[in-house]
Order: sequence, then C-alpha cells, then structure tokens
Amino acid sequence: MLKALIVDDELMGCQALKKLLELYAQDIYIMQFCHSADEGARAIQVLNPDLVFLDIQMPGKSGFDMLDGLERIDFEVIFTTGFDHYAVKAFKIGAVDYLLKPIDGDELEAAIQRASERIKTKKSSAQNVEVLLQNLRGGQSESMQMALPTQEGIFYVPIREIVRCESDANYTIFHFIGRKKIMVSKNLKEYEELLSPYGFVRVHNQYLINLRQVKKYIKGEGGTVVMNDDAQIEVARRRKEVFLAELSKLTIR
Repeated sequence: MLKALIVDDELMGCQALKKLLELYAQDIYIMQFCHSADEGARAIQVLNPDLVFLDIQMPGKSGFDMLDGLERIDFEVIFTTGFDHYAVKAFKIGAVDYLLKPIDGDELEAAIQRASERIKTKKSSAQNVEVLLQNLRGGQSESMQMALPTQEGIFYVPIREIVRCESDANYTIFHFIGRKKIMVSKNLKEYEELLSPYGFVRVHNQYLINLRQVKKYIKGEGGTVVMNDDAQIEVARRRKEVFLAELSKLTIR
C-alpha cells in the first residue's frame, strides 16, 4: 500500500479526490489532507509519503513554491490544477504527471499506475520535477530544458540545442547540435505546440525547426532553409509567410 498526502487548500477538493481514490486506487492510503504549502511541507518531513497529490494554485505559496522550499524530493508527485495553459505546457515539457480539475477517474488511475511503477522500479521522477522547477524559475530564458521519454530512459536536453524535429509517422526524431538524434514516441504536432513559444516554427508537415539554428534561407516557391547542421529543409508554400515573419522578428531582436 502506498502512503499519500493530498495538498489542496479546498476541503471539497481533498474530499472529492479521496472518493475517487477509493474507487480507482484502493491500494492508496491517504495519511492527511494539507490545506497550504507550509502545512504540506511540514507533513512531508514528518510522514515521509510515497506519493503527494499537489494542487498548484493555493493562497500565499503555490505548490511549486512548496517543492522549491524542500531540501530534497524523495517521493512521487502528481500535480492537480484547474486549466492553466502556462502550467500545462511546463508539465508537458518536464514530462511530469498532472491532472486537470475536475479530475477524471481513468486519468487518475493511469497516473497512479505510472507513479506506482516508478516507485517499484526505483525510477524516481524527482529529476523531472527538478527540471520543471528550473524551467519555471528561468521563464523563457535559454536555460530551458525538456525531458524526452524514450525506450532507453528519459533524456534531459537544453531546448536551445535542438536544431530541428522531424516527423516519422507517430514518432518524432529530435536532431541536436553535434548531430546527435533522439527518437520519441509522440507525434510532431505535440512538440509544435510545446516548442512554438521558444522560437520553433513548423515549415513543413514533416519538419519543425529552431529559428536560432537557421544558417541560410534560399528563395524559391516556398524556399529552402539550410540549418546549422547543414540539413536542407524545404519550406511548404503555405507556410512560407509565417516562417519569414517569425524569422524577421528574430532578426530584429
């Protein structure tokens, strides 16, 4: 049985999650409800939980603030939040588990299964959480990192070192400075949504490129982009206008 804490400032939210856990995860023992970040931090130190369900938006300190204040994170975390576009992108980039309120039972069950598996195999997600916190501290800076889950494990990569992303059916191949490659079992559309705020543009159905890694643009019907790794990427005619507009913004800066 896994020992868990629920950290949420709303009592009704705690009770609703507890009821869902009784239905979908009977091997979870809820040790305590905590209604603030400070109360959660104290309970973690005293009770040493295996798993923490952590609300993000709380009065005073947020769930992120609570984690930032801990000496170490030696438990699994499942974040819970109302829809927050910025937070959800941060969760996906850091490859951490999160649940949107109102919480869906099937999604809760799947998140717990992943957390249980990590606990059993001692493959902690603590580094994923650390990457998330570092990214939140850094905002839109070049220090941003992304967690890429693969069959071999999770790779943590600086976003600035991604040259381009290539679609391969339901997979995405990441090409990096130094010509290293990583294949991830998610489609390119997902990464387009995550990386577009960081200077990435979809120039073709098959390619998403890092504008900061563009070496040269060759004019043509759509044109061709030459990347810093010397790859030549065709620009789709219908994507040319957006690409050139985004490239000019980067040049102006």
